[in-house]
Amino acid sequence: MTARPTPHGLESSLLRVEQLLEEVSAALIAGEPLVLEAASTALRQAMADMAVWGRTPAGLQSLDASMRRRLEKVSLTLSQQRANLARRAVVVDRALATVLPQVQPATTYSGGKAATYRGGAARIYAAAAN
Repeated sequence: MTARPTPHGLESSLLRVEQLLEEVSAALIAGEPLVLEAASTALRQAMADMAVWGRTPAGLQSLDASMRRRLEKVSLTLSQQRANLARRAVVVDRALATVLPQVQPATTYSGGKAATYRGGAARIYAAAAN
């Protein structure tokens, strides 16, 4: 039988999530990938622990207004961090592409040009390709 979570348990869980959100934000701003990974993993676990409240009968409906506001703020902060992580990923991808350019795969027809036809009988095709 599963124990019913207590209001004090939700308060401590929410406080832990709020602290971890701040840590994730600070790691994002600082550009510290190892700190960001550790804080994100801890945040994911804290969110899973707090999610027990959503599965209880009348769990979230019984919350007072201040707790609801805090949960809404957590939700907003999570969506903002998700967008910031997506932006950070684009910046990192572009930086990597600058430092380590990708090798372009060879195309079937030598880069899209009709070089195969030059000197052959189908000069019309070579002229159309250029």
